[in-house]
Amino acid sequence: MKRWQWSFLLAAVALFGMACAPAVQGPGQAEVPADDQPRGGGVLTKWIGGDPPTLDNHQSNTYFTSDTAMQSYNGLVRYSPTDPVLSKIEPDLAERWDLSTDGKTYTFYLRTGVKFHDGSALTAQDALASLEKIKDPPKGMTSPRKNMFDPVDRMAAVDDFTLCITLKRPNPSFVPQLAQGWHSIYNKKWLEAGHDPGKEVMGTGPFLFKDYMRGVSYEAVKNPNYWRQGLPYLDGVKTFIIPDRGTTVAALRTGQLMEFGGSGPTPEDAKTLLQELGDKIVKQDTFGWGGRPLVNLSALRKPFDDVRVRQALSLAINRVDAIKVISAGESYIQGYMPAKGPWALPPDELVKMPGYGPDPEKNRAEAKRLLAEAGYPNGFDSKLGVRKLAGAEDAAIFLKDQWAKIGVNVSLDIQETATGYTNLEQGSFDLYSWGTAYALDDPDAVYAEHYLCNAPRNYSHVCVPQVDALYEKQTATIDPAERRKLVWEMEKIALQNVIKITVEGTQDRGLRWAFVRGFVAQPNRYNNLHMEGVWLAQR
Repeated sequence: MKRWQWSFLLAAVALFGMACAPAVQGPGQAEVPADDQPRGGGVLTKWIGGDPPTLDNHQSNTYFTSDTAMQSYNGLVRYSPTDPVLSKIEPDLAERWDLSTDGKTYTFYLRTGVKFHDGSALTAQDALASLEKIKDPPKGMTSPRKNMFDPVDRMAAVDDFTLCITLKRPNPSFVPQLAQGWHSIYNKKWLEAGHDPGKEVMGTGPFLFKDYMRGVSYEAVKNPNYWRQGLPYLDGVKTFIIPDRGTTVAALRTGQLMEFGGSGPTPEDAKTLLQELGDKIVKQDTFGWGGRPLVNLSALRKPFDDVRVRQALSLAINRVDAIKVISAGESYIQGYMPAKGPWALPPDELVKMPGYGPDPEKNRAEAKRLLAEAGYPNGFDSKLGVRKLAGAEDAAIFLKDQWAKIGVNVSLDIQETATGYTNLEQGSFDLYSWGTAYALDDPDAVYAEHYLCNAPRNYSHVCVPQVDALYEKQTATIDPAERRKLVWEMEKIALQNVIKITVEGTQDRGLRWAFVRGFVAQPNRYNNLHMEGVWLAQR
């Protein structure tokens, strides 16, 4: 769709333009003035950069899905939507839960009176069926987070409103992982009737599915029977699918879009809009849990099955320059665990890893030596897959330039998100640059999904048995200090083997009109997209 067509479409459907001036609010001012209380009504218009590859939260790992389908679902427990650092876990469909004295059995007591969108009552059988679907996915279904259930011995619905989950051993990460927004509860009978949650949406959440026009928009409307009384405030949420960043910036500038967040706006976008609109818009920066770009290197293909080649490609990248060029200085150097988090490898250890040393020329000389030792003294040609997303091509061009300095010449292959996922999961690529964020800063969540031998998103197919062995030790370690030592050792071995290449740790920028209230930016867009507490102030 051409830019002028987008402008026409947005103007035609935007329910709130510039006829009324937005409430004045700057980034440093109070989020909600004392005399300005939440009110109902209105449709929030927001952005994603491409079509969701699936509407099934259990299968997805992209905000294209969480920004759309997640509005219609709830989990057993959740991270508080008002906590900017994801430190508070609170009840959702389970009104409370207990842990046995041996630390192995969790008992979840579900709320009574909760209805699915089709009017059927929520029971513990629905919760059990949903978790079993993640743990043991049906044939042909990808389940990125199935490994979180490895510690589970058994799950059972004791009665209509009681679910028991017994672990093989205590696991400090189990409930934090369960609280991820991905773990939606589906209706068991609905699933058994043959409905496909990848294409249909039916949950217990604050918004009902209304319409999805591929390449254009996704729309949800208020659930009038939502079990949290008085919520949601909004009449609906309309999410526009706009791959072109310039079009998105223009739509936000005119008020046709009210929110532009996640990995969308660049530092330059934010600076320009703040200069133009001042305190009419709000900018929220959050330290992102992930890496952008995160390069997958397919060990199913030569020469990437050779650790020396993978190390050389990491050594060739000047990460200090990457942060300047890709993120205008608004990112961080990190390994696999998020920088500045409790599990991040200390800086004096990180600099010893391939590509993290402070001398770029020395790093590149070592990269050339390793390539020659691996049988590629003159480098080689390859192809770099790139997700079609705002900023992704700029990052890929930077990588292309860096690798050319050691004789590795790559051509860029830009692909739609759905195609990219298919190629990653099938291993149909040489190199693939992908912006990745983690839903949780926890070694179990990060490694079980990305870096173990059988991790669903270990798209590189690099298997390091030592990493798996250390993972098993740390996941069963209750003492945080002892666990941290094991995690650091695991991180060092994983980075030495270059399971993937992290170029920079992300900092996300969120922009929204100041009259959009009740949304607290968090380190990712995977746990807080239900939008039930968002409301529109006087404009």
